[in-house]
Amino acid sequence: MAIYSLAILAASLLGAMAAPISHGSSIAVTDKHYSGVGTLYDDRSIRGACDNIHYSLDQPFVAVSADKFGGLKGNKNVCGQYVKANRADNPNKTYEFKIVDVCEDCDDDSLDFSESALRTFTNKDSLDIEWELVGDKEDQEENEEDEEEDKPVSKSHGKDKKKELDEEDEEKDDEDDKDDKDDDKEDKHRHSDSVYHGRGTWFSDTHGSCGEDFSQDDMIVALNEAQMGQQSGSGSKCGQKIRVSAKGSSASVVVRVVDTCPSRYCSHGQLDLSRKAFQKFASLSKGVLELEWSFV
Repeated sequence: MAIYSLAILAASLLGAMAAPISHGSSIAVTDKHYSGVGTLYDDRSIRGACDNIHYSLDQPFVAVSADKFGGLKGNKNVCGQYVKANRADNPNKTYEFKIVDVCEDCDDDSLDFSESALRTFTNKDSLDIEWELVGDKEDQEENEEDEEEDKPVSKSHGKDKKKELDEEDEEKDDEDDKDDKDDDKEDKHRHSDSVYHGRGTWFSDTHGSCGEDFSQDDMIVALNEAQMGQQSGSGSKCGQKIRVSAKGSSASVVVRVVDTCPSRYCSHGQLDLSRKAFQKFASLSKGVLELEWSFV
């Protein structure tokens, strides 16, 4: 066991010396990939081990194991850093999630996902995953710039190559300016185009939790309680529009959120459609649909 520990320590030291470290970064970003299990985050405190990060349970985020939370190859924790993760059986489709907490019960190479993050991959409560730490946005940009500076410029085409790199830098600066404006939006929801999957049914109410009367002839929806959040204020989903499609149907409809489907009836990702909306896909006698949907 002692020999094994020394081997790990030696490998870690070599990796730390090889990995580029920018002066402003809080952790050395590595190219090491991990294989583990992704499970459902169930801490309801809305305040994790990262004291300066507040989050909502309907946002996509992860908690890393205690082993990885300590900083991997640095002395500081990984709060605010991002991981890039994918299903173990689908390495070509990756998503990035912000680290907001530590998972004390996770194996070393496993992650805890918020429900909206986990539903990006599966409707189950766990799955096999692969992931890597990609650091924060600033670290990635600095490392990319360092790599560009280190690239050799051939003598025969030195001027042309320098001009090309300068143009690329100018384009990158323009992109950075645009990215800076979008930082707040990215922090709130790193992958704003999330697509959700879940069961869809129809309901008969004519007055909802959003406080308005409506008709079952309207294109409306009751959103599951887990994703509905508060009923008023900046975090309210009331009035928000959702684009919905159903398995086995070529139709796609846009519905407006007017009500909440309680958690005892609808879990995360599930919707209750008005009769009119449901009938765009099938007759009411079908009862249940398999839906794919996203906020618009």
